[in-house]
Amino acid sequence: MRLFLVRHGQTEANLRGVFCGLTDVPLTPLGVEQAGNVADWLAEVEFAHAVSSQLLRARHTADTVLAGHSLNVIIDGQLNEMNFGEWEMRHHHDLQREDPDAWAAWVADWQQANPTEGESFSQFSARIESVVQSLLSTKNNENNQLVVAHQGVLSLMLARLLAMPAAAMWHFHFEQGAYSVLEIHDGFVTLRAFNSRAVWQPATRG
Repeated sequence: MRLFLVRHGQTEANLRGVFCGLTDVPLTPLGVEQAGNVADWLAEVEFAHAVSSQLLRARHTADTVLAGHSLNVIIDGQLNEMNFGEWEMRHHHDLQREDPDAWAAWVADWQQANPTEGESFSQFSARIESVVQSLLSTKNNENNQLVVAHQGVLSLMLARLLAMPAAAMWHFHFEQGAYSVLEIHDGFVTLRAFNSRAVWQPATRG
């Protein structure tokens, strides 16, 4: 199976640098353009399956990427970004002043702490791990699959697919207006492209 990973296009929350998990914000005009660019680069890929998070920014991106394909996007809440609770749409500079204890706990140990009234990292990682194990157990090795989601989701997914610890997610910054490609064969994963901005051309196996 070849897995195409795409982060949603730009949003106002990205521009403001605030926490945005389950808040349903739309794409900016640039975000729409970014999704269109990815659609052009992947236009010749024959997708057998496409899945997106429930959130508008991901669904809009997925629909744009698949505009030239006769395929409907499956919506999966497991691919939603982490729920930041009371931290949603707030900047970390404000949280240091307004919620200092919770922020300090987060900075000290983000894998054990959780945003106020939000989702803990262990809860978040458990649902992403479920997606990862499902992908690794897929029997059809020849299909192309599209996954459109969020920075936190995709970076953790990639780390775990590569059998790396959760903390390794910080090594993988998924850029907007780009795509990444993994190949999964019998549970073995190979990273073929990361943050590519070129027409996809599969490598010839030698």
